[in-house]
Amino acid sequence: MHTTATGMIADQFVKDLILDPSTRDVSDVKHEVKAVASSSSADRAKKFLEECKVPEGAAAYGSYEELVKDKNVDIVYVATPHSHHYQNTMLCLEAGKHVLCEKAFTTNAAQTKRLIETAKAKNLFLMEAVWTRFFPLSIQVRKFIEDGNLGAVHRVIADNSFGDNVEKKYGTTHRMINMDLAGGCLLDLGIYSLTWLFQTLYHTLPPPARKPPTVVSAVTPYHATGADEMTSMILTFPSAPGPAPAGTPG
Repeated sequence: MHTTATGMIADQFVKDLILDPSTRDVSDVKHEVKAVASSSSADRAKKFLEECKVPEGAAAYGSYEELVKDKNVDIVYVATPHSHHYQNTMLCLEAGKHVLCEKAFTTNAAQTKRLIETAKAKNLFLMEAVWTRFFPLSIQVRKFIEDGNLGAVHRVIADNSFGDNVEKKYGTTHRMINMDLAGGCLLDLGIYSLTWLFQTLYHTLPPPARKPPTVVSAVTPYHATGADEMTSMILTFPSAPGPAPAGTPG
């Protein structure tokens, strides 16, 4: 396992990764951090390894290009800002590395399509790291729907927001509101709401029945940069998952 970037999310991920798997009653899998790369310097990567208490032997690189050449690395966890996910993930795939990439996966659908095509052509594992899908609660909700315990599900409402003072906290250059860094609430927070919608109204359907929704949306831009400060969407799916409750018309 290798990690690109050395920020907060990468820190939490690596500390969890190196925990003894027996604490989760797992005995057939063991992860080893073989290398870490920082785009700024190898020293920063070394500091990251020390702060996360990664066992000795892991390499520290000052560029992603160096890291993907490391033959000890099987899979790469990409934790860079999402404005650079496409470039970083493609670099790994082209080097023959499996990839777990943080959310938001890419900044647009065309980038996602190219990454998937590349991974398939090279027979490589590629996944977006959205932990929400793996919460025990999420798994149980999907099972309730798939087993028909809730009847037909016709509506799901998902909201995610915070009340920060945007002008004071982010100004005009922070990645959260910087258009050049794919800033805005949709790509940073909206992915969670969309995950709940798709895991309940789309992925609970049999594969042949899964159809894309129609979308109506409204965006409130942040006055200082134009990034979306609030995004609202209504997604209408062609069919509802789960059987109709007994005694109701078909």
